[in-house]
Amino acid sequence: MKILLTGATGFLGRVLTRHLVEGGVEGGVEGSAGGERHDVALLARPTSDRRGFPEGVEWVTGDVTDRASLVAAFRGRDAVVHAAALVKILAPADDFDRVNVAGLDHVLAAAEEAGVERLLYVSSFMAFGPTENLPGGTADETTPPADRDWINHYERTKTLADRRARRAIAEGVPLSVVYPGVIYGPGALTEGNILVRHLLDLAAKKLPGLLGSPERVWNYVFVEDVARGIASTLERAAPGEPGWRYVLGGENVRQGDLYDHVREVGGIRVPRRRIPDWLATGTGFAARELARLTGGTPALTPDLVEIYRHDWALDSTRAADELGWRGRRFRDGLEETVNWLREIGRWPKS
Repeated sequence: MKILLTGATGFLGRVLTRHLVEGGVEGGVEGSAGGERHDVALLARPTSDRRGFPEGVEWVTGDVTDRASLVAAFRGRDAVVHAAALVKILAPADDFDRVNVAGLDHVLAAAEEAGVERLLYVSSFMAFGPTENLPGGTADETTPPADRDWINHYERTKTLADRRARRAIAEGVPLSVVYPGVIYGPGALTEGNILVRHLLDLAAKKLPGLLGSPERVWNYVFVEDVARGIASTLERAAPGEPGWRYVLGGENVRQGDLYDHVREVGGIRVPRRRIPDWLATGTGFAARELARLTGGTPALTPDLVEIYRHDWALDSTRAADELGWRGRRFRDGLEETVNWLREIGRWPKS
């Protein structure tokens, strides 16, 4: 299949590129589906870092905010995977709208003009909103997009984009959508690789305490498993037909258990003290304002504190039943991640 991928230079995009080009990844979960090799082209801006990609990929200059560049890039492709998104701790609201909402609109319009018969959009668990008040305490494909006071512009724009994607499917657009949980694992240390960045802060003893309650439940999914799920979904979609929607969630993990795993697997000390929400929120306000003045990236913001106050749990039963897809256990993925950090010299020696 001739595939054009947006967002290839991001954390997930780099792993997904390798998976699509090489036809699979090492490891994985026994019985998992996926594994075809594809002819892959990567959309990127002229300033994007193009180092470290598999041989044989084609580079196409373009931007998801520029519809004309997309039409040219999409011509002759069997499929488009739209994984580009703005994932930033601090950025103007308009930037989130241009990339996450208008970007999807441009992709849909350009794909129609170019005659692309398979589309796949990478959404987010945040499009469902917090899950503690949902039936069963988890979100799945039947959960409607969040209709609430959004925590931040990322949640807002991913929710609006998800609504647009659902309308497109209802209108007969050959679009599939996947919803990964919190993606983690070896790879680029972008702001999207939030858990690994958090692990490094813990290992460097930068955190005086932890946020939220140990009873809060989040879904963590290994990056290689997300790549495998995307490939399986894309390969399953029939050309020219409306596609499917799949939650790609790994294990739902209590935050208290997560830090126990980090202590045991990583061999490091993890704070047991919990920072009160009011103190963390005030500190987040100060850190955010300082970052705006200095141009840096704040380690804490008020919306991050709010995110930690909720559950973000997922149910991936449909992906398991229809794709044969399963994410690995969190502890197994954590061990792979910590071993990788040791290999690259970013983890303390035991």
